[in-house]
Amino acid sequence: MGKLINLNKKGFDSSGTFMKNYSQKLQLKLTIEFAIFFIIVAAVVYVFTTDKFETDLKEKFEYKASIFENYLEQNPQFFWTDSIDNKDLLLKLAQLNDAEYLVIENSRGKLIDAINLGVAEKYLYIRSDIDGGISQDNQIYRTAKPIYPTKILAGKFYAGFIAADQISKLQRIKLLTALFSLTILLTGIIITYILSLLSFRPIIAIINALDRTIKGNYTVKIKYEGKNELGLLVEKINDVLDELQQKIENNEKLDQKIADALRDKLSEVGAEISEQEAAKRILRKSEEQFKLLFENAPIGMVIISSEGRIMSVNKSFCDTLDYTTDELLGVPIKYLFEKDEIPFFITKNSKNESVIRISDINAEKKLIKKDGKEINVIVKSVGVEDDNVDIEHYIMQLLDITAIKRAQQELMKALERAEQSDKLKTAFLAQMSHEIRTPLNVILTSIPLFEDLIPQGDDEMKVILDSVKSAGKRLHRTIDMILNMSSVQSGNYKPHYESFSLSNDLKKLTEEFRSLIEDKGLTLNFTNLAGSTFITADRYTVNQIFQNLIGNAIKYTQKGFIDVILREQPNKKLKVEVRDTGIGMSKEYLQNIFTPFSQEHSGHKREYEGNGLGLALVKKYAEINHAEIHVESEKGKGSVFSVVFEKEIDISLLKNLDTTKSIEK
Repeated sequence: MGKLINLNKKGFDSSGTFMKNYSQKLQLKLTIEFAIFFIIVAAVVYVFTTDKFETDLKEKFEYKASIFENYLEQNPQFFWTDSIDNKDLLLKLAQLNDAEYLVIENSRGKLIDAINLGVAEKYLYIRSDIDGGISQDNQIYRTAKPIYPTKILAGKFYAGFIAADQISKLQRIKLLTALFSLTILLTGIIITYILSLLSFRPIIAIINALDRTIKGNYTVKIKYEGKNELGLLVEKINDVLDELQQKIENNEKLDQKIADALRDKLSEVGAEISEQEAAKRILRKSEEQFKLLFENAPIGMVIISSEGRIMSVNKSFCDTLDYTTDELLGVPIKYLFEKDEIPFFITKNSKNESVIRISDINAEKKLIKKDGKEINVIVKSVGVEDDNVDIEHYIMQLLDITAIKRAQQELMKALERAEQSDKLKTAFLAQMSHEIRTPLNVILTSIPLFEDLIPQGDDEMKVILDSVKSAGKRLHRTIDMILNMSSVQSGNYKPHYESFSLSNDLKKLTEEFRSLIEDKGLTLNFTNLAGSTFITADRYTVNQIFQNLIGNAIKYTQKGFIDVILREQPNKKLKVEVRDTGIGMSKEYLQNIFTPFSQEHSGHKREYEGNGLGLALVKKYAEINHAEIHVESEKGKGSVFSVVFEKEIDISLLKNLDTTKSIEK
């Protein structure tokens, strides 16, 4: 099977001299390594043991210090005085815990009291915060502790404990531990050296065999008769050498397998190449689709190079500016815009080259056509980056909005004309109000004079005067409502917001309708179910809301009652309900109830008079006061109008604020 190496004293030839020297160096190296190991073990034993005793000693003194700390935290009044009147318990604690001194100071560093202050100063107690612990003469253990009876510092105490015996004991333990560690070190070094002498002769043979094996001679076998662990190692090495020989014989089979695997991998690479070709075809198709979309887009599109020059344009872009494609290619895009309309700046790319960059744009700009005319466009541009995050090119879209801008200008002119028309309407209404009210006031003030001149028993003339008086008041109310509606719709009404009691105003309103209620034989009730009824609102328009609602309820109720109920609502709100048992309204009419001049029954034959402006004004007045209005009604059963006010409103959020009322009353 191979050449044998005989392990005896004469078994080394001249070729083994080098290996022998090498093994001796290895032996020395291992001896030194094991010596270092035992040094580390001895050091760990010494450090761990002494540290354990030092920690125990420190914990003992820390425990004694915690007794004083707990006592002082339970008696924080000590830190509020200039001295401790009764410190008997402190003296007892000092005796029980072998305290040589105790110094107490407040949070400002002022001395309050002390036990053996002279001893404390001798041992420099004040340095306990910096280098506390055992003193230099190994007699005292010094410590300092802050006192926190609450989260605020009350003061601090310094304590020194008698430690001579404990420290002497600790030093003896350290000395014994050092001797024990040194013994471990010396014993380990001696044992290591002896074992290396006994063990390295067979190891040299193993090293020689392995060295030849490394050089390619796998037929070398090691002969060793021992039945110990080294013999088992030799047997395993011989087995490894046999396996290596077998592996060499199997290399050809392995090479064949590798060749087969390589062919399989080549097939896979071919498949990947086919997939890449398919991906390229998809990419070309995508590019063709983009080109088709680009050329036929209904808005102007242009591709710009990283230097700011036009690379490609579509038909819509050319039509917008009246240029041909050839006239635009290579032209700097900034020439087509007004000065400084396109922001350019210089930057560095990944190759540290200076390039021109266009900021991303999404705004309205002005473009110059071929004939020099300016047009308004919406411009949006984005940069397309390459793999190095450098701008490869820009895609810019332009939408001509010149016609839209022209329409906006015409709309602004129309709005100005409408505002002028509104002013004319306001002036017309004011003039008409004056022209109608002046003779109407004369007629209404003359009626009482005519009533005094009517002879007793002339009922026909009295009826005529009553009709004239009623018609005059009706005409007066109609003019007032038309003017009020015009003032609100045109924004001329300036509300005055103030704080007032809603319940007081509602109570006064119900009293004003008392005579009308009695004439019709109805019942009018006001109920306050709320606590505080103060709101911030425009008092005039609030009163007008309920004047109209209560007046309508009385007008459309022939029998029964009208209830005005004030309720408290969540989120600091008040709700007023006006309930009646009148004729009610249909569901169809409820959709138009707040529309100006709308009435459920119209024509000359309608049963109730009115111009259809009352509820429209109520809705506008509710909006002025940031209130909500709701209505529920059923034909023949009555109606419920609900108005919800906020007790406090943010006046800065409301429009048309003023401290005067310009509405004509």
